Amino acid sequence: MDSIKFEVHWYRRVFHTFGSSFLVYYIIPDTGWSGILKRLIPTLIILFVSILEYLRITGKISSNYFFGLRVYEEKRVGSYLFFGVAVFILLLFFPQQIAVPCILCACFTDPIMGETRQRYGGKNACIAGFFVSMFFFIATWYRADIWIRLLVSIVGGTSAVIGEAKKNRWIDDDFMVQILPAVFILILWRMIGLTGLEMLPSPMIHPI
Repeated sequence: MDSIKFEVHWYRRVFHTFGSSFLVYYIIPDTGWSGILKRLIPTLIILFVSILEYLRITGKISSNYFFGLRVYEEKRVGSYLFFGVAVFILLLFFPQQIAVPCILCACFTDPIMGETRQRYGGKNACIAGFFVSMFFFIATWYRADIWIRLLVSIVGGTSAVIGEAKKNRWIDDDFMVQILPAVFILILWRMIGLTGLEMLPSPMIHPI
């Protein structure tokens, strides 16, 4: 039993880090059929997984087929769908400069906070999560002015930690750790834009 719990634990951790592979979305050209497919395929995937999740929750498909589910997820939407929906929203509706660090926060900050919390407590987990998240925002925004880089990294790091640390029965932290910082930075971008300044740096990832 302990070995199964160990395998499930690390399966979920690896699943998180695997999410960073979705950033391949940005190397696909935006023109022609590839541009259409890069938007259509994620939509179909989310729709397919949502249907499977509905069938699972309603008992038409056994939860035993879904490896890695936590006990509380048996009667509610699984964290993997929350994770996928958040990635889908970020990829299709947010600028790359905002989406990339937010997705990386879900892939790495979340599991790092989880492991740190188990070993060293919640306070240390939040501190570790904040600095890891800050790193992703600083790295993505390295071409921006230093004051913008620091502002975005502090806002992004703080909101990512809040999104992961504040547990909610209906909305999983896999969703909030991505969407909360994205929304705050989007608002910040729009507010600064009212002054006539463009805070977004150039994208890091370009189509092949």
